[in-house]
Amino acid sequence: MSRSKFLRLAVVLCAVASADHARAAAPKVGERHADFTLANIADGKPVSLSDFLGKKVLLIHFASW
Repeated sequence: MSRSKFLRLAVVLCAVASADHARAAAPKVGERHADFTLANIADGKPVSLSDFLGKKVLLIHFASW
């Protein structure tokens, strides 16, 4: 995966802000995160967390309130 694609994916994953995810508790260390699908900002195609099974993925959970 090229660096630019990785950065785009990171931005998309950081933008997870739906109400369903806001109500769900973040997983603890060692637990699996719930799978989710978002549109890729580069081409609009769906990208799922499960697409990266077996690869290292950094998910940043944040809130703006």
